[in-house]
Amino acid sequence: MKTKPNDAFAQVWQRVKEPAALFDPESIKGLIALQWQEAATYLYLSRRLGGREGTQLHNLFTQCQSHTACLKGIYTLATGKHYSAKSLPPQEEPVEVTLRRCYGNKMRCLAEYEARGADPEYGQVFLRLAQQEREVCSEILEIIGRLTHKV
Repeated sequence: MKTKPNDAFAQVWQRVKEPAALFDPESIKGLIALQWQEAATYLYLSRRLGGREGTQLHNLFTQCQSHTACLKGIYTLATGKHYSAKSLPPQEEPVEVTLRRCYGNKMRCLAEYEARGADPEYGQVFLRLAQQEREVCSEILEIIGRLTHKV
């Protein structure tokens, strides 16, 4: 049976209009919460350390807020719902321990973003976030390296 030209066009248009997401939008709730928690941690550490490291950490705080907003935007577009995450107060622990945890969290985020990089609708955004996370990892390591010289 032959397909009418209009039927073929409608099928193609349907695929273009609603690309199959390679990820479940609900799965980014965890990333939103993690970015929000990281933002709170960087703000706390920036106030605690001050100086050059404090400025660097405050910039990381701002970047985490931006990533959170971006992820919330993806969630809203993909689901039609808004998501709000809450963060817990940062833990009282040595700065180096906190930064180690932050580094591990960034590596997890990086892996998640890279895994979503092939998504037809949001893949390029996830890849941009992944590149920024690589840079954050370098900054965290730099801060840790400078802190060990101060001790």
